Parts: sequence; structure tokens; C-alpha cells
Amino acid sequence: MFLLGIIALLSGTLGVWLTIKENIWCWPVSLIAVVSSVIEFYVQRLFGDMSLQILYFFIGIYGWIYWNGKKKEVFVVKKMNIKQSPLLIIITLVQFFIYYKLLIYFKGDRPLLDALLTAASLTATYMMTKKWVENWLAWILIDAIYVLLYGLKDMWLFALLYLLFTGMAFYGWIKWRRTI
Repeated sequence: MFLLGIIALLSGTLGVWLTIKENIWCWPVSLIAVVSSVIEFYVQRLFGDMSLQILYFFIGIYGWIYWNGKKKEVFVVKKMNIKQSPLLIIITLVQFFIYYKLLIYFKGDRPLLDALLTAASLTATYMMTKKWVENWLAWILIDAIYVLLYGLKDMWLFALLYLLFTGMAFYGWIKWRRTI
């Protein structure tokens, strides 16, 4: 499993860096991190994270296609319409409650954190595909809490990865905010 952690660390870091740079290759590179993470999360009984990685596989394909379709038009970073916030919060909370019940049923480890982070991550990913600058603020918080979760699980490579993600998300927020 150590090798999978190294692969996830390297490809995940590169994938986020490419996202910050608004480079379409962020999507296929991130797919490598996704595939390597699925197995590790299954072994650790983090079924929410495991399921999230499976969804990320399909979201990664969607993001890749979506960004590719926008390459001939101006597809710029923009601010999210504040009116969308309540809907995103409600959708995230509904997801959280569903995932929490499922994780309890399947005897997942750390179901509260796992469900919360899974729901929030899906919302932040949606925000990222739309190139809303606020996605980075969401990721800063989400990734910092993931560091805690992986520390509690003694998954130190993933804790390191998400610590890097936290810093990179802060940098991404600064960089994308300057482009608006």
C-alpha cells in the first residue's frame, strides 16, 4: 500500500498544480491519483473517501471533456453568484446525511468526518469545474480537515498529501482571484 500512497502523493500534487495553472492536463493526471487512492481507502475502511474517488473518476472525465469543450471559447475564472450559495449548502447537507447513514450501515471507520468531507468535496469539485474562484476557499477548509482525518487513521502519506493540497489551495485561490 505504500507504493499506492506514493503514486497518489505525486500524481495528486501534480494534478492540483496543473489545476491552479488552468491546464487541462490536470484532469487525466488527477485520474491516476484517484485510481491509486481507491484501493488504499478501501483497506482503511474509509468507504466515503473510496466512493468519492470512484465518483472523482467520472467527474475527472466530465471535467476533462467540459474544459476541452471550452478551449475554443473564453472560459475564464469567475466569482460564484452569491444566490447559488444556499442551494449548494443544502445539497451538501443532504449529501452528508445520506452518506452518514450509509457509512454507519456499512460500518465505515470515522463515518462523521468521512461523510462530511465526501459531501463537501463533491460540492467543491462541482465549483472547480465551473472555474468559480471560491472553490479554492472550500478546498482550503476541506483539505485541512482531511489532514486531521488521515492523521487519526495513521495514513501519514495521505495526511502529507492533503497538507500540500491545503497550501496549494491557498495559492490557487490567490492566483485565480488575480485573474478576475
